[in-house]
Amino acid sequence: MEKTGLATTIGLPVRQEVSLLKRFPAALVALAMAAAACGGDSQSDPTTTAPTTTAAAPAVTDAPATADSEPTTAAPATTTAESENRGPVYLQAATVEGEPIGMDDVTRLVTTSGDTMSPERFAQILASVILGRILYGQAQSQFGITLTDDEVEAQITGLVQQSGQSREEFLAQNEVTEDGLAYFVGVSMLQDRIVAELRSAAPTPTEEQLRQMYDSQPAAYTEVCSAHILLESESEAQAALERARAGEDFASLAMELSTGPSGPNGGDLGCSPASTYVSEFADATITAPLGEAVGPVQTQFGWHVILVSDRTVTSFEEARPMLEADFGSDPRALWEEWWGGVITGAAVEVEPEYGQWTPQQPFVIPPTP
Repeated sequence: MEKTGLATTIGLPVRQEVSLLKRFPAALVALAMAAAACGGDSQSDPTTTAPTTTAAAPAVTDAPATADSEPTTAAPATTTAESENRGPVYLQAATVEGEPIGMDDVTRLVTTSGDTMSPERFAQILASVILGRILYGQAQSQFGITLTDDEVEAQITGLVQQSGQSREEFLAQNEVTEDGLAYFVGVSMLQDRIVAELRSAAPTPTEEQLRQMYDSQPAAYTEVCSAHILLESESEAQAALERARAGEDFASLAMELSTGPSGPNGGDLGCSPASTYVSEFADATITAPLGEAVGPVQTQFGWHVILVSDRTVTSFEEARPMLEADFGSDPRALWEEWWGGVITGAAVEVEPEYGQWTPQQPFVIPPTP
């Protein structure tokens, strides 16, 4: 199983499944709230839908903020006065809401293989700095969210431990410096907290809306205990169905005839929510009379004869807490709507020699050679 690294970054669109371990900096301008996929080879019965497992940034207990806490230095804003104090060596690359971003604000975050950085890579990292600067500003102004150095360091420690690497190895693999690690992890934490704020502000659903949600997804609230016989053709499945209805033992038929991996086990699929199966199979398990073989049912895997031995339905009242939690609180949708508006409304200027700003990918277009 692949170990996950920095799992959350900023940009648009939201949540795509990618590994950020080796191309973390470059991915910053292409992904938002990305999750590092963690999966392995496993043999599952072909009636089930392929699971998608994502690993978000690991939950690390945040150090509580105190009255003495200082704002984190992970994403310092460069003021005009500070830029003037740097003297003639200071080179301004962009401004966000009138505040400058210097070349060193970009280059100090990442490591390079040589003394120079290509215009394309500089544009990518500059875009991530601009987006991060916007996010830090909006987190504080809209939600009053700030981070402490201790909170960011606690999150970094958790990420490094999860990776199974030393801190130096983790930095090298992600091609970031200590400053960059703190900056990008801070961005990840702010995203999580902003999404939490957006979810808490989601409207309260009405009884009718909850009922519509419940009625629209019966498979999610129905657990079935089932077995099946998987065959290649409808005629073969029909013949198997007739034998089962004539009184032959279903498990023995499955062991004799089924081409699926559950065949040697008598076709037994155990008990699970109907939603774990492909839709045609799920629908059949929801409606089939208990203890009676039904079919043939066609899915993308072949033709099935199905036997449902037990079925349990979660009532509307039992499902209410889950429905209320899900209503209008999809993290992806909430983030996408909020972040898209923020990016569009941001006052950003990029110095022409470093590229051109756009409020959509690639955000900073490298200068033409």
